[in-house]
Amino acid sequence: MLATLLTTKYVDGLPLHRFEKVLGRHGIDIPRQTLARWVIQCSEHFQLLLNLMRDSLLCSQVIHCDEARVQVLKEPGREPSSQSWMWVQTGGPSGRPVILFDYSTSRAQEVATRLLDGYRGYVMTDDYAGYNALGAQAGVERLGCWAHARRKFVEAQKVQPKGKTGRADIEPDQQAVRCRAGFEYCER
Repeated sequence: MLATLLTTKYVDGLPLHRFEKVLGRHGIDIPRQTLARWVIQCSEHFQLLLNLMRDSLLCSQVIHCDEARVQVLKEPGREPSSQSWMWVQTGGPSGRPVILFDYSTSRAQEVATRLLDGYRGYVMTDDYAGYNALGAQAGVERLGCWAHARRKFVEAQKVQPKGKTGRADIEPDQQAVRCRAGFEYCER
């Protein structure tokens, strides 16, 4: 039951109030408060595994980081319209990737430095200034994200006058070659 609960919530993205209704349709009456308590209790048991995953992540030569805005509707002491952040880090040994999600009410640079405290290696991020302090630490080299750089070229192409070309343009016969080269570089 716990495996189904966690899979439904975190893999399928189904909120607990909907999962409560699904169970009810099958004649199983489990209040969402109980489901929430089970999720919290599971997280306490998974802390050792999470610690091992973080250790593995911090041994990576390259870690990718990004943060995404999330909205939490009923968070104690905060307005429903408040913005929160899900910080994602991925790395790990080849063939055994580690992907960690960390929730924070802040997007401040202290979050990035706390999450990767003690790390030495390459950190690939977007251009958000919140990663500057992390990149300034001894032994940390900050890399730019190709997907974010590519977006600027796409935007430049869109604003070019019709029939005109510029540096953002690539000849059609070269697109596949350059895309493949970029993909192979990013997959190293």
